[in-house]
Amino acid sequence: MKISPIDSSVILLYFIAIIGLGLWISRRQAKGGREFFLAGNNMRWPFIGASLFATNISSQQFVGQAGLAFSVGIIAGGFQIVGAVCFIFLSAFFIRTYMGLKLSTSPEFFEKRYSGRCRTIVSFINLMMIVLGNIAAALYAGALVLTHLLGWDQLENSEMLYWVAIFLIGIAAGAYTLMGGLKAVIYCDFVQMIVLMLGGALLLFFGIKELGGLDAVFAHREVSTGSSMWSLYRPWDHSFGWLPMLTGGFVLGVHGHCTDQDYVQRALSAGNLYHAKMGALFAGVLKVCALFFIAAPGVLAAQLFADQGLVARDNAYVSLLTTVMPVGLLGVCLAGLLAAIMSSVDSGLCACGSLLTFDFFAKIKKNASEKELLKSGRIIMIVLLVACMIIAPFIREFKGLFNYLLAVWAFLAPAVFITVLFGLFYKRSTEKAAFWTLVIGCVLGFISFCMLNVPFFADLKTLLPTHFQNNLNLSPIIVLICAASMMLISKYGPRDETDDARSHIVAIPADEFTMTAEETTKYKRFLFGLVAFLVAVILFFSPIVFN
Repeated sequence: MKISPIDSSVILLYFIAIIGLGLWISRRQAKGGREFFLAGNNMRWPFIGASLFATNISSQQFVGQAGLAFSVGIIAGGFQIVGAVCFIFLSAFFIRTYMGLKLSTSPEFFEKRYSGRCRTIVSFINLMMIVLGNIAAALYAGALVLTHLLGWDQLENSEMLYWVAIFLIGIAAGAYTLMGGLKAVIYCDFVQMIVLMLGGALLLFFGIKELGGLDAVFAHREVSTGSSMWSLYRPWDHSFGWLPMLTGGFVLGVHGHCTDQDYVQRALSAGNLYHAKMGALFAGVLKVCALFFIAAPGVLAAQLFADQGLVARDNAYVSLLTTVMPVGLLGVCLAGLLAAIMSSVDSGLCACGSLLTFDFFAKIKKNASEKELLKSGRIIMIVLLVACMIIAPFIREFKGLFNYLLAVWAFLAPAVFITVLFGLFYKRSTEKAAFWTLVIGCVLGFISFCMLNVPFFADLKTLLPTHFQNNLNLSPIIVLICAASMMLISKYGPRDETDDARSHIVAIPADEFTMTAEETTKYKRFLFGLVAFLVAVILFFSPIVFN
């Protein structure tokens, strides 16, 4: 066991407290499916922003992104910068339309703007991304952390213990989610956001202290290239260079932050437009801070363990924790890491439950009551949780958690990204164009995923130019094909009266879903502050400072 009894006690107390909080919030049972999955539409912006952040950060970042930073430097945190920009977009361009359409789920937008069959396709894509990219990945990361800390990965029966760890985390997070729904998830995420940010800040402080101060830390350079590990700039042909980040990274960001159900669901839980918009901006602020608390520790780990060669990249964050943190505070930091893992599981479960309940079950049983929707939603969530527990161990076949996540996200996002943008900003978009764009995008995405990530197709991968053997670089090609499909079919394909009628749905009247003058002023000030903070951080981690 790699942690002391004191730290183990801190972690145990945290688990008991967070599950207890979730169950306490759940004491007032939801009366229907909409109250269960949208928290009664009365959430306020600090809780919405914290839940958006906790959902987004989660274990994929603490384990996967810190592990990526261990290999390539602070540029791994460039995804946090892209994410902050996308939360600004969510606030400025998407939320008002979503609330004005009175959506229950984000794919419902596609039914109102296009058709039911488009909604079904997008719901399926959302489900795949959340199940494979959120819940299963969180269970994998959580089991990796627990088995590493408890020393189970060194025992003869390590495989069985790995499965035990997966089921322990799944049951812990599933308990309060199944009881209290989105309200319990959001309030627990607020507490977990505080714990995980505190843990990240403490690790950054003690990591810098262990390495001898800021001067020693900032002097760290990549062995192969000699470039600073602290610069956000990488050349265009780098796997995470400025071109892949501005193309593939941006597509992933807009899709994930502005159209994915697990994020949109939180915005729809707001009491009014002001709280929805401010919640998205608050999440953007936290995302910028995450650059320091998630990616930076990965760089510190690379420097600290440079000569040891014993640390697997997905264990970099945890290895740094167990090396530099004092007894007691280590327990707090590990509780923060486990908080991120719990947030992934609870958020993904709630989002998938709402998708399957509203987008599939409610369509099959059209006259279902709110109580029937609630009951079916809980059953669906239990089945999903068990399925994800079974899927999670197979993620180990990929070279690093973040590589797995990029492979899943990069090729599911393009078609949805294009159809949303055209639906919002191009009135001539037609239902047939959207449907065939979604079909083409899914087919191309599946083929691309197999070519780049399945060993059986390794020979085909070598036929591609080196630049396009990167998930982030091949994804924009699919985006361009989808955009061309959407434009050409809309312009030259058949068009009927339904297309004309649906094109006006997204134009929400100016007198609906507005903010007061005071709320507008506060929102603009917050937006300006976030943009200034974002620019300052980008400039600091640029070649101007680190060359």
